[in-house]
Amino acid sequence: MLSAATVAPWKRLGQLVSSGCYQEALLAYSGAHASNLRPNAFTFPCLLKSCAALQDTSAALQVHGHLAKFGFSACPFTATALTSAYARLLRLRDARMVFDGMRERTVPCFNALIAGLSQCGMVDEARDVFGLLGKEGMLPDSVTVASVLPACVAVEQGKQLHGLVVKTGYCLDRYVATALITMYLDCWDSGAARRILELTVGKGVESYNAMASGLLRNGEHLIALGIVREMIRGSSGKPNETTLLVVLSVSTSVMAPSLGKEAHCYVLKRAMDCNVNIRTALIDMYSKCGSLECAYQVFSTMDERNLVTWNTMISGFLIHDKLADAVRLFEQLRLKGFRPDSITWNLVINGLAHHQKFAEVFSFFSKMRLEGVSGVSLETMTSMLSACSAMSDIQHGKEIYCQVIRTMQDFEDDVFQTTVIDMFMSCGCDRYAGRVFEKRGRKLNDPALWNAMISGYGRCGKNSLALKTFNEMLQQQVQPNSATFLCALSACSHSGLFQKALHIYQVMENTYSINPTVEHLSVMVDLFCRAGKLSEAYSLLLKHNDPPASMWYSFLGACRKYSNAELGEIAATKLYDLDPSCTTPWVILSNIYAEQYRWTEVETLRKSMSDKHLVKAPARSELV
Repeated sequence: MLSAATVAPWKRLGQLVSSGCYQEALLAYSGAHASNLRPNAFTFPCLLKSCAALQDTSAALQVHGHLAKFGFSACPFTATALTSAYARLLRLRDARMVFDGMRERTVPCFNALIAGLSQCGMVDEARDVFGLLGKEGMLPDSVTVASVLPACVAVEQGKQLHGLVVKTGYCLDRYVATALITMYLDCWDSGAARRILELTVGKGVESYNAMASGLLRNGEHLIALGIVREMIRGSSGKPNETTLLVVLSVSTSVMAPSLGKEAHCYVLKRAMDCNVNIRTALIDMYSKCGSLECAYQVFSTMDERNLVTWNTMISGFLIHDKLADAVRLFEQLRLKGFRPDSITWNLVINGLAHHQKFAEVFSFFSKMRLEGVSGVSLETMTSMLSACSAMSDIQHGKEIYCQVIRTMQDFEDDVFQTTVIDMFMSCGCDRYAGRVFEKRGRKLNDPALWNAMISGYGRCGKNSLALKTFNEMLQQQVQPNSATFLCALSACSHSGLFQKALHIYQVMENTYSINPTVEHLSVMVDLFCRAGKLSEAYSLLLKHNDPPASMWYSFLGACRKYSNAELGEIAATKLYDLDPSCTTPWVILSNIYAEQYRWTEVETLRKSMSDKHLVKAPARSELV
């Protein structure tokens, strides 16, 4: 029999764990172990619970060694606690080894392993362990059912477990009801989830939160908000952290800052503003709803921040195009002792690329690799390829492309592939772009890759290949869009293929019912003007309600080339209406009159310019 002096330290150890003083419990054990006190059957379960709560894998391994040394490995109570600790630490292989080595398994031991497997997404293994429970002649309890429900990837599997719940009478358990609600919403069956909520007796905040959170995940934002309001009216429980996070997420999703401010007021009134998660959600809500000052005010008044908070504030600055502030915050978080993770780096690199700070993009990427940070997003790699396109940096472009192929499974993403083709084309390597396109583009009905090839060939001066690719696209019945026709028309313009362009333009309007944009009209007007078809060009100009000045200048230049004073007068008048202070249109019109020896009109035009106080700027050389 153990003496009182031996029992007392272990009794205190249990009290520390019950009070949540997990670190102190581990220190107390170290002291007792140093004093050669022999542990009892309750020592190691308490220690393992502390290790799991602190997420201290090293301590858990040491405790495992000690319990084996003292002969507690075969104790069902201790083995169950060890399985649970390893499962909560996500060391599932170790948890399974302990579980398989147990002579007498208990339902709590099954529960621990099932919960760990479900949490890690190992749903098949979780269901297998659940099946093993029945084979060993044990009945599941409410915790078992609630633990295995997240492993249901199909609604039929969930319904089978739901039937078991009804059969065993666990449907009255709020914990199980909450798990059922979550399962049905994960399977996109909001109707069944709603029925479970309505039938739950004495439903508390956790059931309402599960319903609202699931609806939010499924994009039913306003219905989720309705559930929260229903909870406030019909439940005795008060909104907690999860409830407020749902409300703030809804505010962000539907761009309702007034709703977010109501939640903020509630947080202040209930003295919940010290919660890091809630404050981070407030920063996100204010940033995305256009109130950057409010977001930064919440951030700057926080005594405690985590890396997610810093990332959210950096993202907020970038949303509002405050690149300098985002980079400043990036440097500040280092000074505060935080190490930027992959999300932080991706945010800053994407922001730099968006603002065309291409040299800084590669500088930050190099620093990221030197610090050994992994997890570069495909979006970041795509942004860097865009930087290579702008700088015609083929060397870096190739390196990035090869790295993505080596390290990422989703390198066949359409946006990424389109950017790769654009990068190669911008660097003049149309053969490389063609290889990428041959592997991927011809199999897709998405016009983006085809557009990249057509426009790329045009930029490389290979207009015949651009038009050939355009024809292949139509033959394969890929639906072209407005950008497709603009690329094809530009290729015709560069090649001077007036009739071909006219045919493509008519196909665009008549066959595909695509309304021409300013860009389409500008290309066609330019083609008509160069072909001397001034009347047709003028007709196209009239089709647009408000053609830009560039189109009228192109038309006026053609009027001078073909000495058409009548249409030139119309163009000059339109340009004067757009910019009354500019003398260029009148000077060009005067030159048209002079070329036709119409000196009277020249003098009249010069007098009109003088009356309007328009003075032609004298020519000067930048070389002198």
